[in-house]
Amino acid sequence: MNWVKARLVLEEMEPGQRLEVMLDEGDPIRSVPKNVKAEGHRVMAVTPLEDGFLLLIERAADGVRA
Repeated sequence: MNWVKARLVLEEMEPGQRLEVMLDEGDPIRSVPKNVKAEGHRVMAVTPLEDGFLLLIERAADGVRA
């Protein structure tokens, strides 16, 4: 669900805008960055937190795929 929610927000954003997503350890932090890159967006930073991670995503230009 993490990727689905992030993707819906990204679709409403302008290219170049950035989105912060909080993720739990385990599958979310492994799978979400892969999906971000597969959609052509950029993972700008992954910051460890006490209870998970903060992922900073930059929205790609329309039609851009990695």
